[in-house]
Amino acid sequence: MGIIESFDLPLNLNDALPGSSEPLFIDMPLDHFANSTVDGVTTFRNRYWINATYYEPGGPVFIFDSGEQDAAPLVPYYLQEYHGLSATMRLAKRYNGLALLWEHRFYGDSLPFPINENTTAQQWQFLTTEQALEDVVFFADSFSKNSSSASEFQVLMSSASVNSTASINLQSLPLHPSVTPWVWLGGSYPGVRGALLRQRNPETIFAAWASSAPVHAQVDMWAYYAAAQRSLTTNCSADWVAVTSYVDNVLRGTNATLIEDLKFDLLKARLSGPGGNTSGADGLTKQQANKTSDVDAASILMDPLDFYQYYGFVDSILPFCNLLETKNFTAAPAENGLVSISGVEDALQAFLAALAELDYDSIPGSADDPVADMSWMRQYCSEYGFYQRGDPDNPLSIETSFQSLELFQQQCNEAFSDHLPTWPQVGNINKYGGWDMQPSNIMFANGEFDPWRTMGLASIESNAPQRKPSVIVPGCNVPSNATTFFGITYDNMVHVSDMRVLLIPDSNHMDFKTIGFYSPVSQAPFYTGLGLFQLALDEWLPCFTAKSARV
Repeated sequence: MGIIESFDLPLNLNDALPGSSEPLFIDMPLDHFANSTVDGVTTFRNRYWINATYYEPGGPVFIFDSGEQDAAPLVPYYLQEYHGLSATMRLAKRYNGLALLWEHRFYGDSLPFPINENTTAQQWQFLTTEQALEDVVFFADSFSKNSSSASEFQVLMSSASVNSTASINLQSLPLHPSVTPWVWLGGSYPGVRGALLRQRNPETIFAAWASSAPVHAQVDMWAYYAAAQRSLTTNCSADWVAVTSYVDNVLRGTNATLIEDLKFDLLKARLSGPGGNTSGADGLTKQQANKTSDVDAASILMDPLDFYQYYGFVDSILPFCNLLETKNFTAAPAENGLVSISGVEDALQAFLAALAELDYDSIPGSADDPVADMSWMRQYCSEYGFYQRGDPDNPLSIETSFQSLELFQQQCNEAFSDHLPTWPQVGNINKYGGWDMQPSNIMFANGEFDPWRTMGLASIESNAPQRKPSVIVPGCNVPSNATTFFGITYDNMVHVSDMRVLLIPDSNHMDFKTIGFYSPVSQAPFYTGLGLFQLALDEWLPCFTAKSARV
């Protein structure tokens, strides 16, 4: 497949440039490495958006990666300044750059094949880290290398303003990474992609801001809940550990009556609501409850952690702990928990009452995207792992022991009954360095209590190299070392607390299930991270030259 010769723009150019609200597409090879054809498909349309409001010829490209989701809902918030400038647009404004939102293959409308339970093994084989990284390289390489084409673009833009049917060949823009720097922004999995691209293709991605990026892939991610447990108060931790251990022991036992009663109580707590309202559980019988698997029943104890990743301890777990430790504000809390005073069964009843009172199961929000859910499951089942079980060596874990590695793998095998490897092939990711990568021109940002920090460069887990972040901006193209890296860990913050921000409140995105657009904890990391990255770009961008890049 050769480089595409042109891009199609919507006819309404006033909407398309600048501040595009309409998607653009590039014909992307299905297979970058063997030019395969499957079910008649050799290429597919990969979606992206641009905003050229602040662009001046010679300015950088700022590419924001949407990662494992449909990118369309992100456009108003990250590319159109709907509620104040995003980091991408602030950088575009400061450096006269072009802002770009990129959609990942197998997500949104960038689908080579329909994604559902009928997607075949032959089709899934093209959802790999390497293919998706090469998509970005192919896209960047499709732009013009001729810097003299800048004046041509200005002429085209002028004609477009008076002719709504004008055709703009975006390939004529002097945006090839050999003539202008490409700067990557991404949080979580997109942050991983930015780090891998900088390692793999430094001639394409000149610099990156990687927020909450778990660059070290690991099948056994027992550390995920360790971050949450570290943030718990002493009494809440003691009771949670005791209740979890008790429930696990009962469900593994032989007392059928006790097992049936416990499953009923757990399900009733999940179905009930605040103020003692049990109407949601009116139709529940013990026979029905007893059909619930042990892992599903025990996992109800994990409900309070559902939103910890984005909200942290104060906003997601502390309200639960307060209810638990005070028995719904009817008693004074004990320093070492209820279990130290009245035993584990009393702690269990208080735990169930707190679950019902907060009613996590009825929190409103948008339904999950089945395409994104299935595609991301395929990715972690095949390459990333990140199986979030409890710490097998920690008798004080707050996660049920029923969440085992074997269970996670079984779920993967049932979802994809094809050629999945025995275990996820994490070496496909870690070959770029993992915890030990020493890239140049990357800022790594993390939240102190982010569960995904455990797989990032700032990990403090026992099996990690214990590297430390430094806010001292390194020289351009100067690699980090084995003990430190350029970046910052935000105190008391959680997952992607810097890039997920609305500077003006938006009622559409103020509930637990729509946190993909803003940081519900604090706006401070946005300004801190943006300021530090700008200092870095002020140091790095002047050293970019076309001579040092690939031609």
